[in-house]
Amino acid sequence: MVVRAVRSRTLGSSIRVVALAAFGIAVAFPHSLAAQQPASPLPASHTVKRGDTLWDIAKTYLGDPFLWPEIYRINADIIEDPHWIYPGEILKLPGAPAKVIAVAPPASVLPPAAPVAAPAPVPAPTPLAPAPALVVDTNSIQAAPSSIRMGEYAAAPWVDDRGGPRGSGFIMQAADLTGIASADQSRMHLYDNLLISPPAGPIAPERQLYLSYRLGPLIEDFGQIVIPTGIIQVTRPARNGEASIGRVLKIYGEVLQNQRLIPYDSSAGVVRARPFAIANGRSGKVRWVYNQPVLPSIQDFLVVDIPRGAANPGDQVELFQPRQGPTDGRDLAIPELHLAWAQVLRATPYGATVVITAQEQPKIVEGTAARVAAKIP
Repeated sequence: MVVRAVRSRTLGSSIRVVALAAFGIAVAFPHSLAAQQPASPLPASHTVKRGDTLWDIAKTYLGDPFLWPEIYRINADIIEDPHWIYPGEILKLPGAPAKVIAVAPPASVLPPAAPVAAPAPVPAPTPLAPAPALVVDTNSIQAAPSSIRMGEYAAAPWVDDRGGPRGSGFIMQAADLTGIASADQSRMHLYDNLLISPPAGPIAPERQLYLSYRLGPLIEDFGQIVIPTGIIQVTRPARNGEASIGRVLKIYGEVLQNQRLIPYDSSAGVVRARPFAIANGRSGKVRWVYNQPVLPSIQDFLVVDIPRGAANPGDQVELFQPRQGPTDGRDLAIPELHLAWAQVLRATPYGATVVITAQEQPKIVEGTAARVAAKIP
């Protein structure tokens, strides 16, 4: 093989041509690819930190945020709802995705191909007999999924009577022994074992779920804000006058010693219908904003003073600025302004908890007007 560089000039421009002669055939090669360094191996897992999303984790480890469903698929035993992952959860990571680089084959100078004769006509196929009707066993069809995300429902605060729920139990202490005397065992972590004093009532069986919570502010003429912190599962029921043993399954905030416990009932959050628009729905206003003083955004919680019955789980609430009439310094009225849409997650006789689902204006504060715009039939 002989390689020869030839310099020629055309229209005053210098063009560099590389000619390659081999067995009388001229071949044009594409640009050579730069050598690539081998990618470092992916870790086997990722521990969720505050602010993480599956989208960001997929972008960081897999190089493509649209691959987040693969992380969700292999962690379905941990992630109940892909919209909600919690600090402390350890997520398995898939292997590095294979990258295929398409390279065009080298073009070669070949003699023209001989003409190909037209194919003979093919007779039309004989029509098939119609397929028998499909008989569907309606008993085997699964129920439609709830229109409320259960992760949001469990984490949603609510308004209750002064002092919160009655007959609650509490977290006694950590059940895992430590060899370091100075270790702080007042704060529980995901999958920690702990000793609990169950709520009043029958002895809770194994696998019973409890919701741990803390008390938020007491709002005069409204009620007590109750804020969930986690879900505890009983691993050994109480017996012989001993405490029950449980395990932390979900964390929504700090799970601390002496926090209270109530039975976790998810049935109130299961809604298998879609709301339909109504006119002149019940109006109220925002009485409490989660994570104040930060302005709320999509997926943040608000509590409005619209009681159960007027607002039920699954209903849609509109947040708005009411119309403002003319004033001394203004001749024209300001029309009503739409701020955001929200979905009702919890409802009590005192008020309703909503989660923001769509937002057009940033300023949502205590006192913002709200009204029920669509209701579950």
